[in-house]
Amino acid sequence: MKENINPIPAEMLTSLCNRLERKSRIPSEEYWKYGAKRGLRNADGTGVMAGLTKICSVEGYYIDDGEKVPKEGMLKYRGLDIKDIIAACEKEDRFGFEEVTYLLLFGSLPTANRLEMFKDSLAVCRQLPETFIEDVLMKNPPTSIMNKLQRCVLVLYSFDENPDDVSLENLMRQGMALIARFPTLLAYAYQAKRYFYDRKSLHLHFPHDNQSTAESILRVVRSNKQFTPEEAKLLDLCLVIHAEHGGGNNSAFTCRVVSSSGTDTYA
Repeated sequence: MKENINPIPAEMLTSLCNRLERKSRIPSEEYWKYGAKRGLRNADGTGVMAGLTKICSVEGYYIDDGEKVPKEGMLKYRGLDIKDIIAACEKEDRFGFEEVTYLLLFGSLPTANRLEMFKDSLAVCRQLPETFIEDVLMKNPPTSIMNKLQRCVLVLYSFDENPDDVSLENLMRQGMALIARFPTLLAYAYQAKRYFYDRKSLHLHFPHDNQSTAESILRVVRSNKQFTPEEAKLLDLCLVIHAEHGGGNNSAFTCRVVSSSGTDTYA
């Protein structure tokens, strides 16, 4: 259990929060009056267009007489229907995440040679910096794996010899390295959480260069490093579907806001 380090009495917190509510709440009608948006939503619950993108398109509803009506969902990556991408992967019995990553980054599907070069580039970036596992991943792990991933990304700034360069070439280098390392970070963060909070045995395996991203994740998280082809293909399918969800959702908008300030990739 985490130690309770909050010295403020609960009664005082309640009193302060009540005062804050009375003094700071803005009536809903004020948003209508000034045309302000609450977050990234219109009053009817539809999203607010905050930018344009060529990368991804998500469709899940249409507006009829001011009402949001659900329709059959559609997800397109660079103009290609996700259903067609998945069907091609299943027909040829191959992994698709790396190919989809290339498509999202560069705008078109890769040739066989370019895909192999891209996969090799990701593979050499999977290993984490020396001492990173002991000094970052295994010290003071939180119960939330997402929190650990956030912290790990910020710390990677310190291991980058050129972290503040925002040139396209440097951003591409950093972005590809993060894409390659996230599965390893995820697997190790999961192991740390299991060890410290679930009281399970700790297993730390190194990823293989010749495996797909899905296979690499399963190899590292499994105590015996074993998994079936069906498990790997299912995980790969999940990675493909969640690779990108358009330029208008909250996470994409947050990325645009932060990056527009000129800050570094890790922030």
